[in-house]
Amino acid sequence: MRPTKQEASVLARFRRGKDDEGIVMVMVIGVVFVMALLVSTAIVSAASNQRHARRDQTWNASLAAAQAGIDDYLSRLNADGNYWIYANPAHTYSASNNPAAALPPAAQANAAFTSWAQVPLANGRSQFRYEVNNAVYKAQGILKVRATGRVGKTTRTVETTIRRRGFLDYLYFTNFETLDPAAYPNGSSSLTKAQAQAQCPLHEYEGRPSACIDINFASGDTVNGPLHTNDSLLVCGAPTFNGTTTTSWNVRAPRYRKNSTCSGNNPRFSRAGDPSFSGTLDLPPNNDSIIREVDARYVPVPGCLYAGPTRIILNANGTMRVTSPWTKVIASGCEVGTDIAIPANGVVYVQSVPTNPAEANYWAAGAAGRPTCAAGANPIGYPQTGDSSTYPCQAGDVFIEGTMKGALTVAAENDIYATWDIKYNTQGTGSTDILGLVANNYVKVYHPIKCTNYSCTTADNVKYLHNGSATTAYWTNPVIQAAVLSVQHSFIVQNYTLGARLGDLTVSGAISQNFRGPVGLIGSTGYSKVYSYDTRLKYLSPPHFIDPVQSAFQVNTSAERPAAYTYSAP
Repeated sequence: MRPTKQEASVLARFRRGKDDEGIVMVMVIGVVFVMALLVSTAIVSAASNQRHARRDQTWNASLAAAQAGIDDYLSRLNADGNYWIYANPAHTYSASNNPAAALPPAAQANAAFTSWAQVPLANGRSQFRYEVNNAVYKAQGILKVRATGRVGKTTRTVETTIRRRGFLDYLYFTNFETLDPAAYPNGSSSLTKAQAQAQCPLHEYEGRPSACIDINFASGDTVNGPLHTNDSLLVCGAPTFNGTTTTSWNVRAPRYRKNSTCSGNNPRFSRAGDPSFSGTLDLPPNNDSIIREVDARYVPVPGCLYAGPTRIILNANGTMRVTSPWTKVIASGCEVGTDIAIPANGVVYVQSVPTNPAEANYWAAGAAGRPTCAAGANPIGYPQTGDSSTYPCQAGDVFIEGTMKGALTVAAENDIYATWDIKYNTQGTGSTDILGLVANNYVKVYHPIKCTNYSCTTADNVKYLHNGSATTAYWTNPVIQAAVLSVQHSFIVQNYTLGARLGDLTVSGAISQNFRGPVGLIGSTGYSKVYSYDTRLKYLSPPHFIDPVQSAFQVNTSAERPAAYTYSAP
């Protein structure tokens, strides 16, 4: 019997209700499943993130542990200046050490040389160890230290170069920002030479008299590298300092002085807050430490020692030609008049002719056959034709030019003259060609002049012969690539107040001096300065270059290397 229409309608509504209940149940189960899946995913993600965070912390902490190793070694080295001799003699990293590597005595025992040492205050969680390579320390003053940090199963390694804070850290270093008293009188001061020598060798903040001639950094001057002065900077206009600039004038900013006679005094510093304060670097009294490197009584492989005015021509094939008339007896390998190899230890020293008549290696003043000099001249041809300057006959002067290949330091008891361009044979950061010029007195840019007063003209500049030249020429836009140090005086252009301007003086390297040395008068004589820092000096030094007195060791370069050790279970 079929249901009526009314009964069929009721029955249909009842069936739809039953179907809806099934769908709702399925939906509820689906929602619960999705929520459970989300919770599970969140838990897994949180656990994964925790593992990543822990791994990142360990990764960073192991690098910090390696740095703690470098700091530990640096602390020991600064406490004991002879600590550089110690290393692990069994480790290949120390195999080339000179002297041979040796572990410190029991009283200075250091576990980091042979095993893992604990990082202080790390609760035993972090360790470090390190190796030392001192193969070039005696020649260049540079140590290589490789430290590895370990946290858990993670190890990371850092390699650094370390040396004393020194003159090579700066493109431009000056002790006194004032004219060398030995250059007085020059018409710009009321002081006599004797008065200047008595009053002017003071830093400005120590009370240097205003009558002393302080030298400006002026508009147009650009210093492309780090600069430090033990004195206070004096600016005129808007010079540019494109590098870290520091001073030992410990006052509140701005730590520089403005020349009140100049307008628009607004120097440009590349680093905010410069000049900043840094302690003094003290010059040694002389360059005698280099003399030991040419004396067989002190070193097994000495360099070359010459006496009296000496000319050195550097050749692009790694040789040099030396002319030294006062040098009577010459060591093997240091012969004059022919092309000889750069000395094995990279050092040439030129001393003044000894006054002791018993000295056998050099012509004594009264000896028969000794060189002769005209008044105001030396036996190697200076002054050249037309030059009104005078030159001592027996002084330890060096006249140098040419193309440098290899590593060499040339030191003079008196002055060094750059007589034409000095350039490295190979250019760029990969080059190992390096030259140091260290004079007790002046390092001079040769600048011959006919006139002897301030009313000079272009015609008063002197053309002259230089190596390889068949005709005379003006030395315009000179280039000097070297690390330059004047221990007692200045890096200076000879006759800088006379003659017409001859372009730019380009120096690539480092300039260090006791007193500021002028290179010309603004807009009229001499040269404009174009100085740039040779960044290789951070890790490459001319042989046996001079260090400041009692300066601290510091890290010069640092880079992460592949891990020197992997985790091994204790």
